[in-house]
Amino acid sequence: MLNYLDFFSIAVQRTALQAAANCCRNVSSEHFHMVKGVWPIIRGCLSYSDQRLVEFACLCVIRVIDSYHRSSIENLQSLVDRDLIKAVNQLLLPAGGSPLIASNTFTLLLRALATCARASPKITISLLEADIVDTLYQILTGVLPSANSNNEGEQGDAIGGQGLGGGLADMAVMENLALRPKDQVEETLSLISELLPPLPKGMRSF
Repeated sequence: MLNYLDFFSIAVQRTALQAAANCCRNVSSEHFHMVKGVWPIIRGCLSYSDQRLVEFACLCVIRVIDSYHRSSIENLQSLVDRDLIKAVNQLLLPAGGSPLIASNTFTLLLRALATCARASPKITISLLEADIVDTLYQILTGVLPSANSNNEGEQGDAIGGQGLGGGLADMAVMENLALRPKDQVEETLSLISELLPPLPKGMRSF
């Protein structure tokens, strides 16, 4: 179905990709070669303009990660490469400012990335190299780091400021967090936690 996706009408494309998303639920390692074969097509669909196609492509990615993160780390590392991460990153940090995907899918993608980072240091490095940090900063603060590079001092040096840096007013950050769905904030913090290096061995946890 996916090999001929671009030859179908939009309605048939949606049906085909929805069927593929259903097939990706609890997919076994013995079917990895089939997943690998259509993975570039699924990754390409993440950049389509039709929201339903993008949603189904996201479900494919989320379900494959959920299927492979415990039993098939090598397979997971083969699929979650920099190209896929960049495609997902563009959905989390769209150029137009407003995400194309639904809020629940947005949250599930963040959770899937955290799952990957927890499962594989190699994927963690790929996430960092793909500038996922800028995306996480934007989710928590509402602006990109580059937007504040010339405004230092407004927040970091302010009396009573929280020291979040970048010249962003504390109230603006709090307002952004208040408007952001709670589960997205939680998954963002979870992903940040997975990206941080582990504590030295023997260090006490508080």
